[in-house]
Amino acid sequence: MKILVVLVICFSVFSCKSDSNTASQKQAEPLSTQKAQAPEFERIPDETIMRLWNECTLIDYIFHDLPFSMNQGEQASIRTNLTYIDGNVQANIPAGCKPMARQFYQIEGEIVYEADVYYSDNCKFYVFYDGDKKYANKMSNDGMQFFNTMISKALDARKQMGQ
Repeated sequence: MKILVVLVICFSVFSCKSDSNTASQKQAEPLSTQKAQAPEFERIPDETIMRLWNECTLIDYIFHDLPFSMNQGEQASIRTNLTYIDGNVQANIPAGCKPMARQFYQIEGEIVYEADVYYSDNCKFYVFYDGDKKYANKMSNDGMQFFNTMISKALDARKQMGQ
């Protein structure tokens, strides 16, 4: 009977140790070998993009760290901006990614959608806010080029101002 109790205790101790070793091994593994995070977002619905395509009258940009803001009020500019939204979902926000700007989509003076713009290394996507719902889409190559140009112009302006 005593041997059985000792064996049960030993088995419990060794099985706990092997579980904790497995957990610490998982923590030490590179992220690429660990299980992927469950998707946090879906892509913005096509109906939303079509509504903006047909009805949006103004897009405002507020940049967090750049010395300017801007807006687009011409239909051609608004539609071009909407092509910067890739059709592919951005399932999660990678660690270390921070938004560089906020976009406000207006229809006849009313803000109907907002989006955070992420544009930095490994972070090129939009997170859209529609009430309590959030959607995220990757940024198209044209969108990347657009924001790269905007950043370059802002940095040039900052240099000219002596900052």
